[in-house]
Formats: sequence, C-alpha cells, structure tokens
Amino acid sequence: MSIAPSLDDWNRQSVNVMQAMLGMISPNFRMVTLDHDGAKWIISFVLESVNTEDCEELDDFEAEWEALQDGPTPCDFQISYTTERLVWPDAPTRALYRRREVVLGQD
Repeated sequence: MSIAPSLDDWNRQSVNVMQAMLGMISPNFRMVTLDHDGAKWIISFVLESVNTEDCEELDDFEAEWEALQDGPTPCDFQISYTTERLVWPDAPTRALYRRREVVLGQD
C-alpha cells in the first residue's frame, strides 16, 4: 500500500535524521538525503571514501534514528561512495546535509 507522507511527517523525519546525525559528520560525508517511496523512508548517505570510523557512525545512526520513532517505521538506509560531482536531488527528496565543495574548471 502506498501512502504519501504529510508535510508534518516530512518535517518530523527531517528533524529526526538531523538529531540522529549530531556529532557523526566527518569531512568524508558529502551529502545526506531523505526520501519516501510510498512505503518506506529512504535515508541516503554519500561519502567520499570508505572509512572505518564513518562506517561505525553509520551503524550507530540507524539505532539512533529508530529510537526517535514513535513505533515501527519502515526505512531503507543507503550508503554510497563517490568522488564524482554530486547533483542536487529532485523533489520531493530533501537534502539534509551537503558539504561545501570547490568545483575546479567552472566559471
């Protein structure tokens, strides 16, 4: 069954992600997004490279995020690693964190 989250749901989950991320962001984190596919929340992390400490923080994040929920909340946590140029996500996906990056060769 597909249910579109309300604006209040989006805002609450955005705050929950931000609270669960407190103290975990390192310079290796490039972007964190929140999306919903009609059945579950999708929280995506883009990191520059694989790092043991960041992987441990991401494991902790899942537990922190789940503890902030009112009950069972379907979610998919996605992690990708890239040094390629990032594109801004299309709506309704929310970019909750994006590090400042210098793009060389652009005017």
